[in-house]
Amino acid sequence: MARRKPFTGTGELNAMIGRVAPDVLELLADGAPRTKAAIVEALADRHAEDDVELTLIRLAVTGQVVENGSKYTLGTGEAQPG
Repeated sequence: MARRKPFTGTGELNAMIGRVAPDVLELLADGAPRTKAAIVEALADRHAEDDVELTLIRLAVTGQVVENGSKYTLGTGEAQPG
């Protein structure tokens, strides 16, 4: 997939995450832990690699996914401390 221009603002970033997050959460809904690379590969036909990676960061910060070691699973929805 072709690289896009850098984001111009928070609104654009939030919109992108809003498009990608449902696909990430749906992928993880089966409970199987997956690496970032596996998630990116599974969604490569729908989303750019950078978009999936940024979405994983946001979902981890908000507690919607949990990174344990090098694998992601669904979280509780509670924000991570820090």
